[in-house]
Amino acid sequence: MSNTSHATSSLPKPLGAYARWRQHGSALYVAGVSARLPDGRIDGVTRDVSGAVTYDVAAQTRRVLCNIEGILLEAGATLADCLDMTVFLVNPDDFAVFNATYAEFFGAQAEPPTRTTVVVRGLPHADMVVEIKAIARAPR
Repeated sequence: MSNTSHATSSLPKPLGAYARWRQHGSALYVAGVSARLPDGRIDGVTRDVSGAVTYDVAAQTRRVLCNIEGILLEAGATLADCLDMTVFLVNPDDFAVFNATYAEFFGAQAEPPTRTTVVVRGLPHADMVVEIKAIARAPR
C-alpha cells in the first residue's frame, strides 16, 4: 500500500500538508490524531451561555481512537494491529479518565499496544485536550 490522505465522510481532512498515514515496510505510521469531527468542530467540547467551556476527556479520547480506527481502515488495518501509541494530554489531571476510556478499546486485548503518555502545554487548537499518534502492523 502507498501513502494516502484521502478524506472519507467519517474522518476530518488533515489541516496541513501531511499524510494521515504512511506505510514503510511492514509498519503503518499514523500522524497525530485529534478529536476533530468531519465538519471541523472538536468533539467533547461544551460552551454554556456564559461562555464557560468544559472538556469531556472521555468523549475526546473515544473520538480520537475512532478517528485512528478510520485511518487504519483506509490502510487496510484495524486497532488490533496497533503496536505503539504516543498520547499527548494537556492536563495531567485527565489521565485517569483518559486511561479508563482507552481501556474500553484496548483493555481486553491479550497484547495491547505499548504506550507513552506525555503531558504537553497545548495542542494545535485550544479545544483539543487529547492527541494520539500510532504505529501499526501493515496488512499482509
